Amino acid sequence: MDIAGNRPLRFQFSLVALASAILALLCPRPLRAQPIIDLPDASPSSDATPAIVATAAPTPTPTPTASATGDSITAQVGTRAALRAQNPNSRDKINDLGLEGEADVVFWGQVHPFLKWQAGFIGAFGPQTTATSARLLDLVAKLEFAESFRLWLGRMPIPSDRASLSTVWAIAPWTLPGTYSVLAPFATGTTQRPAPGPRRGADGRGDGATLWGQIAGGTFKYYLGVFGLDQPTTSPLYSARLAVSLLGTEPGFRSSSGYFGSRDVLTLGVGLQHRAGDSLPPSGDTTRPASDFDELNADLLFEKGSSTAGVLDLECSFAKLWGDNELANYQFFALVSYLMPIEIGIGKLQPLVRAQHAGKGNAPDAGDFTSVDAQLGYIIDGFHTRLLGVYQYSKVQGQTENAILLGVQLLSHTK
Repeated sequence: MDIAGNRPLRFQFSLVALASAILALLCPRPLRAQPIIDLPDASPSSDATPAIVATAAPTPTPTPTASATGDSITAQVGTRAALRAQNPNSRDKINDLGLEGEADVVFWGQVHPFLKWQAGFIGAFGPQTTATSARLLDLVAKLEFAESFRLWLGRMPIPSDRASLSTVWAIAPWTLPGTYSVLAPFATGTTQRPAPGPRRGADGRGDGATLWGQIAGGTFKYYLGVFGLDQPTTSPLYSARLAVSLLGTEPGFRSSSGYFGSRDVLTLGVGLQHRAGDSLPPSGDTTRPASDFDELNADLLFEKGSSTAGVLDLECSFAKLWGDNELANYQFFALVSYLMPIEIGIGKLQPLVRAQHAGKGNAPDAGDFTSVDAQLGYIIDGFHTRLLGVYQYSKVQGQTENAILLGVQLLSHTK
């Protein structure tokens, strides 16, 4: 499906943006969905959640009072570490070991019921990091005048699809959709190319502004964002998303790809992105000019279950990409998981299978990408405490890859 030169609609919309938010949860508690450095939570402060878990039934937003102008600061800490069995020089073999991980610390608070802030930092190590590094993750000023009108300004997740608003902290698989090569995704020479799908930015963040809001406690949500404002020599990235919950609600800025039975969910989302001149040729290729990047996506999440019957999750997503230098011209995935109702020790087992595929794009180094993840999770406290064992088979531009991963994720709870 090669549609070179067929340019879709241009999305130009202006917005004003401000805000930042973060959430936290850890301590052993009854199994439920929760927020983590990038996810939504059942608590009223979910909108501020930094990045991790989804939560239970929505709580009404409290009416601002004089005492709500507080000086307190809330923090959330999350750690993820994974041991991988894969040979980086011959990726079809699993005769070598590698270790990678990250730690996120997020702080948030408010100076007025309508003026809030969020700041976060990330430290990481691993094969794709030349040295242990620490850097800014979130930095957001939030103007929240009403549930349906909130302006966030600063560094934050780029709203495009469900995964971009969940981040790695609140998705059931270990890696985000569009990840095929486990240790070195889409490396061309010394330059790493964007993975198939929406542009998510470094660390899943972008510098810009998002105007967003929700209606009926999260039954309907909209996002209008403009990013790349820290790069004055390049065009802005425009990103928009709409989400409608047909069963239950999903309140808050963040999303989650699982609620562990704390709520029934059926949500449909659509998103689009545009950036002029952002489809770039491979590093060193001076024969091909840059072209515009456009992307349209749709995703669906269904979750239904109970403590006695277990919890079934079905999730799928499709993204169509336009650009003369894209590695893929479409990307899709489908996922099914089942949280078993029987406790084994202090947790429950959750088998999961995800299949994803990206079709060959227009770039000279483009190719087809296919991957299947077979995962067994040991869920102790939702996204706050879980252990994962994953086998991943990939076929990347004709090259077969195998990897085995053992991962642990820990995320503190907010008080």
